[in-house]
Amino acid sequence: MKREIMLSFTVGSGPALEATAYADFDTGQVVYRIADIGAFTLGWDPDRNPEADQDPKEEILHVAYGTGPFGFQMDEAPVLFGVTLAGTESFTRATLTAGTLRLRPYRLIISSPVRVAKGTARRAFAIVSALARHWLAQPWAPDLRRAHEHDCAPRSLSRYGGLITQHEERMRRVREDHAYYIQRADRATAILQAGPVPAPAGAPPHPFPPADASTKTTGR
Repeated sequence: MKREIMLSFTVGSGPALEATAYADFDTGQVVYRIADIGAFTLGWDPDRNPEADQDPKEEILHVAYGTGPFGFQMDEAPVLFGVTLAGTESFTRATLTAGTLRLRPYRLIISSPVRVAKGTARRAFAIVSALARHWLAQPWAPDLRRAHEHDCAPRSLSRYGGLITQHEERMRRVREDHAYYIQRADRATAILQAGPVPAPAGAPPHPFPPADASTKTTGR
């Protein structure tokens, strides 16, 4: 299900920017299409899935410059100062809240990715900051987060399933080692409880005489 919202906002002293927001509850992403600029896709980092009990300040957010499958060159890529932005970036919610968010998008020059100029980057992260603040302040943002979790659940299940298998194997080896060490400890305990081994009749003498006998011999 997709919902559309119209909004107008300003960045710095520039003219108002007109945008249309689309909340995609299939993937947990929100797309902002800004007139005469292009689209920004915002959401949670797909490689760092937020947990249900995670502190929102620790969330890793994600912006893609354009729409469609994440990649370097995306559809509807935004254009700032004549430069087409490319790629995706991640940032923490804490930097967004503190106003310290800094981004440095890429651009494509002769098939080679390079960072955009600092002025273009400042404009980009100012826009992304405004859009992200708007998105996270919406009453439907928590539902969008759950939609993201649902979309990521198959990958999460596969990942955690693999980790569970790894830990089960480690635990099996630990249990085997534990049982072996208990067996050896029990054997050592039984040996101690049996007491010292007396020399049987006919055995050769001890290579070293008792301490008291040695003392008497030395005193002669």
